Formats: sequence, structure tokens, C-alpha cells
Amino acid sequence: MGESKARILVVEDDASMQDFLMTFLEQEGYEVRWAGDGRAAQVMLEAEPFDVVITDIVMPEVDGVAVLDYVRARHPEASVIVMTGYSSVRQAVDLIRRGADDYFKKPFDLYEMLHVIQRSLAHRAAQRAVRAAEESSEEAAAGLEAGPRSGEWATARAGARAEGRLRAGVRGTFPTIVGDSPAMRPVFELIRKVADTSSTVLIQGASGTGKELVALAIHQTSSRRDGPFIPVHCGAIPETLLESELFGHERGSFTGAIARKEGVFKLADGGTLFLDEVSEMSVHLQVKLLRVLETGTFRRVGGTEVVHADVRVVAATNRELKELLDKNLFRQDLFYRLNVFPIVLPPLCEREGDISLLVSHFLAKLARTGRPQATVSEDAMALLEAYHWPGNVRELENVIERAVILSGGGEVRPEHLPVELRPVREPARAGEDVTGLNFRQAKAVFEKRYVEGLLARHDGNVAGAAQAAEVSRAHFYELIKKHHVDLSRYGGRSSPASESDEGRGGQG
Repeated sequence: MGESKARILVVEDDASMQDFLMTFLEQEGYEVRWAGDGRAAQVMLEAEPFDVVITDIVMPEVDGVAVLDYVRARHPEASVIVMTGYSSVRQAVDLIRRGADDYFKKPFDLYEMLHVIQRSLAHRAAQRAVRAAEESSEEAAAGLEAGPRSGEWATARAGARAEGRLRAGVRGTFPTIVGDSPAMRPVFELIRKVADTSSTVLIQGASGTGKELVALAIHQTSSRRDGPFIPVHCGAIPETLLESELFGHERGSFTGAIARKEGVFKLADGGTLFLDEVSEMSVHLQVKLLRVLETGTFRRVGGTEVVHADVRVVAATNRELKELLDKNLFRQDLFYRLNVFPIVLPPLCEREGDISLLVSHFLAKLARTGRPQATVSEDAMALLEAYHWPGNVRELENVIERAVILSGGGEVRPEHLPVELRPVREPARAGEDVTGLNFRQAKAVFEKRYVEGLLARHDGNVAGAAQAAEVSRAHFYELIKKHHVDLSRYGGRSSPASESDEGRGGQG
């Protein structure tokens, strides 16, 4: 039986389909209403609440796209599921990107449709729980802002955010991924939307951004989670061996083939196959990959038997595939087959706020291997957050491991970090050339001087300086903390609370 209290609105202009769906869903315990077109649906949505809206895409006048936009704008808590004919699957995927929760194809299996509805209801319930947990954890974490100093401050701050927002929120949903920055939130949303569909996913991003972790998150939150997850690095295996690795081979098919071997497509049956750096695959193998994606069948190397495999493919690349298309190095038909649902990962330098979370994660990971629990000094954390990280998350992990070893498992300080992370000499005068710095370093120099200049002009009064900068006082205190500005040099107080007390005293 379905969830007896859930209310469903079916938007469908075919009367026979309406009756068919309503009868089935009511038998499953749902409370069902129907609307004959998009305009009627909008009226009903304003008159009574619904947990799920199931809408056809193609309808006269107000279509399914308009219904989706209307629900997302006015009733964001409701799930939206679109119905589509086979030829409109690409449009359905576009609607998922636009905000739909899921889709199913006509003609459809009734129990497959029921599974889609139950899954969408579960996702919405989980979202509500995550938001509630996030709000309570952020309230608890707020009390730690005035906590310990130096190495304890940096580690406690990172730990509080990791334990709060990650464990209760994003990390609770995707255990393989650490992060809560604005740049990563669209990625999490795309993972959630695509995980329980059957769509092929193409993950794009620079080396070290975590493409395999995203693929694993998709697998672990999908209906295939109990099946195998098999990663294959297409660029690390010679072409002569890659075909056998993917599809298997028969005995005697080539020198050294002394027995039949199953390939990863068969081994991943019922699960997910992650093809990393798929752009490195030869055109010959691209043809065979395309056939598997289209038919779910293949032949082993040297064999004639048609082998079936139920495999979801998630591919990844650090190259621009459209450039390879122009050079005829990548097949256009395979590109469109893989690119049904693209996910682009941001470089670490764009993930503002995630460095401290990742550092906390890597310190804990090292501690689990038997290393002493290290901390990171405030100065070292500032350097880590200011660096541009060309090697992305992988580079950060390596830097933390090296620094923990050099620190002897104690406090990681600036001298334990690679020389390229350490501060450069700041230009002494405002007019001095800063072109020897990278962008992040030059920006840091400017920000520090700007903060110091405003504090000097306002005699250390943070409220006045923040007002002149047109930012909140809390933000200005973050800049003071980030750039290690000594407020006492300007006659200012060391914390928002002390300044607030001073202001009340002056008014009394």
C-alpha cells in the first residue's frame, strides 16, 4: 500500500488515462484529484494542498512546463513528476534540470510508476529532515565562534561545521563528498535529481576535483546501491587490453588468453560502471561502447555469443569533449548518448568555505590510520584558504598528509606547508607592482590594506568601518580575522560582543 495520507494531483488531458491512473492510485491508498489541463491544475493548487503533482508534458494552452514552473514558484514543498512519451525523454531530462523530481515514460508499468511516486515522497521527506537538522546544528555551531584560539580554533571551527552541516545535511545525504559551499550546492542537487533515474551521467571537471566520488555518490543513493560499483580508468589501460577489460574475452582469442574472462560490463551487472577519462578511449572502442549503451548487449573479444548486462554508466572526463568532436577524436553520437545529464564540478579555488571542512576531514582520516590527531594553526589555515590549489582536492589531501608528518602529529604551522603556500612579501606601498603575485594573493593584499585603511579612518570603530564598506559588521569581523588585523592598533575592541557592549554603555 502507498502512504495513505499523501495527496496526488494528476494533470492529464486524456480522460481515459485520468480514470486509469486515479483508479490505480486510489487502490494504493492515495487521495487523488485530477485536472484536465494546466490552467485547471493551477486553480486546484491554490484551493487545496498536494504532496505530489503528476503532469503530462504536452497539453493545450498551459502545458506541463508551465505547471512545473508554477508549482516550483508557489508550492516548492510538492514533488513534481512528469509523464512523457518515448520521443520526449530528452525533454523530460531537461525538466528535471528545471526542477522536476522525476519522470516516467509512456507506456509505463504501474508498479514502476508507484516506485517513482514513493521515491519522490521519500526524497521530499528527507529534504525536510535535512533542513530541520541543518537549522538546529547551525544554531549549536554558532556558539563555537568565540571558542578556542590558535590551532584549536581552526580545528574546532572546521570540526563544528563538519559535524553540524555535513553530518546532518549534505554529508548525511552523500557520505563520499565533503563540502557545503555555494559552488557545490548545485552539484548536490543534480546528484539527488539524477541518482534514481536510469539516465547516463557525464561528469566534467579538472583532475583532482572528485569525479569518482560524485559517481560513487550517485550509485550509493540510487536503486542500484546494493549492486557493484566498478571504476575503470580508460586512460591508464593500453587500448589492446582495454577492450578485454570492458567486454571480456574468450579462450584463445589472443596470445595469453588461456581461459574465458568476463569484462567489467558483465561484472557490473545490476550496478554502476564508472568510466573515468572516457575521452581517452579510441574511436574503435567508442563504437562498441555506444552499442552497449543503446542495446544493453555486447560480445566478448573473440566471441559470437550476445551477452546482456543491466548496467548504469557514469562517465567522466577532464577534457572539453566538444573540442574533441571538432577534431574527430570523439564520436558525436556517443557524446549525445553520454551527455544526457551533465554535471560540471567546480575547481577547489571556487569552493569558498570548503577548505576548512576538507582539512578537518583529512585530519580525521589520517587519525583513523593510527596517526596522532593533529591540529592546524590559525595562520596555517589562512594560508590553506588563500592558496589557489591547481591540483584541487587531491593536492590539498597530499599537502595535509605531508604537513601532519612534518609536524610530528602536533600542530600544523606555516613552516610545515609547501613553500608555494607560504606568504610572499607584501608590496610596501600602494603603488608598488603586484604582478608578481597570483590573483588570490593580490586580492588578499588589497583586502587587508582596505580593512586597515577603514579602521584607521574610523578610529577602530568596526561598525563605522563596516558601514563605509557597505557590508555587515559580522562580515567585516570575518575580514579582520581572515587577514589577522590587530584591532588594538586602531583603538578597536577584539570581538563583536565587546563593541556592542561599548555602544550600549555610550548610549546609557
